[in-house]
Amino acid sequence: MMPQLLEVWNDTVDPKHLIGGIAIGVGIAVPAYLISDQYFASRGDETLGHSYALLIGIVGCIIGAVITGVLFKPKRVITTSDSDTRNRQEILDEIVEEYGGLGDPRELRPAVQEEVRALGLFDALVENHEARAQEKGGEK
Repeated sequence: MMPQLLEVWNDTVDPKHLIGGIAIGVGIAVPAYLISDQYFASRGDETLGHSYALLIGIVGCIIGAVITGVLFKPKRVITTSDSDTRNRQEILDEIVEEYGGLGDPRELRPAVQEEVRALGLFDALVENHEARAQEKGGEK
């Protein structure tokens, strides 16, 4: 049976692991702070001792976070799927209708062209541009 998951700060967590992580963090950071506060208070300047104790408490928080991260693996399940069954040309046509012409992608700077090619959109943009140019040529 799949455990019940919660969303906390835009992340998916198991409630048992969340409670365990909080317990580990508190169980390490609070004693580290209290013990170091007592230690530094007995050594002299109390104000400076509180500051050092706070730093040690923060280090305890970081140690607790690392331990929690090692013990409790992420619960995210990432799936990729094509939710839109339309082809790219149909989508580009809708964009052109809504926002206007996109221009010739061959006129873009080489770095931008490479990025568009990496996304797999360059050929679709060229086809769309040429189809729009033919439509305009046929209307005249």
